[in-house]
Amino acid sequence: MAVLSETSSAIAWLNRFDVVHRESAVDLIDEVLLVTRDDFFHGLRSLVDDVVGMRSDPARKVALYAERPIKKVFGKVPSFFPNSRHGRATGPGVAPIVVDPRDQEVGSEGVVVQFITDHCRRNRSTSLSHPGPTKMRKDKVGEIVILTDFIGSGKRITRMLESFRYVATLRSWLSYGLIRFIVIAYSGTTEGMTAVCSHKLRPEIKILAGCPTIHNTFYGAKRSKVEALCKTYPTHHSNPLGYENTAALIAFAHGCPNNVPPILRSRASGWVPLFEGRSTSNASSAFFPRGNDDLLDQRTQNLLGIKEARKTLTSLEHRRWISAMLILAAVEVGLRTPEQISSRTHLKINQVTMIVSKAREARWLDDITRLTRLGRYELARLRRRRKNAPVLFSTSKNFYYPTQLRAP
Repeated sequence: MAVLSETSSAIAWLNRFDVVHRESAVDLIDEVLLVTRDDFFHGLRSLVDDVVGMRSDPARKVALYAERPIKKVFGKVPSFFPNSRHGRATGPGVAPIVVDPRDQEVGSEGVVVQFITDHCRRNRSTSLSHPGPTKMRKDKVGEIVILTDFIGSGKRITRMLESFRYVATLRSWLSYGLIRFIVIAYSGTTEGMTAVCSHKLRPEIKILAGCPTIHNTFYGAKRSKVEALCKTYPTHHSNPLGYENTAALIAFAHGCPNNVPPILRSRASGWVPLFEGRSTSNASSAFFPRGNDDLLDQRTQNLLGIKEARKTLTSLEHRRWISAMLILAAVEVGLRTPEQISSRTHLKINQVTMIVSKAREARWLDDITRLTRLGRYELARLRRRRKNAPVLFSTSKNFYYPTQLRAP
């Protein structure tokens, strides 16, 4: 993917800032995790395939539901299926997408429903799309999976789980150990996932990548400047760091969540955001696929201050080494969990887990993911190399040594 600040729409947006704020605006948008449509679908597919392949009972099917807003009825969360709060639940499922006649905008659930439909068409023997209680009983559902693109504050997922909990039949099946609940998302914040995990249904959460936020990406003076920028534009916004002050830095090809700071997506007070109306279509060029080498090159420059890292990324071995250095740099600032490290490096969680394991074998990290003396030495050795324009080791690069001198 292209660097966001180098796209035409971003350049036009950055020109709205004075010199004092422009640098912080560049820092802000270049830390946004950009998720292409293909990466989104491939990521969800891999997580769903994992769930299907590791079912508690291979004879039971998996029920897939897209996350949807649940509105209270007379101040109470309704049961997910009609007339199922008490007694035996029966009947068909509810529509995958419910549109309010007063607001017919379909959010990210439309993209997720499309994915579920495609998956179930290809896996009819294992997966069901939005089944009702009668179908769930007939096909002996063992896993109930809620899919979404992003877990921000966790409130929408939590309310949907609560709606499932009010179905008496599901509570009975859960008490007998016949079903389990799983939440799948491409990414999520630590706070949101913690809120979801604490729900009474005890759902398991699976995500592909950690979510970068202003809180876990910027430090010291740079963080103060970025936060000040978000509080300045748009003026007098009640949630300058996004819904619930999440300060998420993520955007999907199908749109960005409201947990992203308003400076990037709100039209309040006449402000012109980069993702107007939470649409990312104006910055579509930033979502064009780009090689893994280019992505690692950008993260290396941002986190380690190393230029021309691409020259060392010509083999799998070198890509892993650069990724390992990014992970050591993230651990250095206090990040410990795979989700936290992923949010900082923009590496997938499974990549982080694999490299952390190797770093422990190399004794760069200890058992609780802290830098060892050897790990600190490895980072220091990297940073000592020509600080301004370091040259990274590459077996394919021959250094020039003069063999004779001549007078000028």
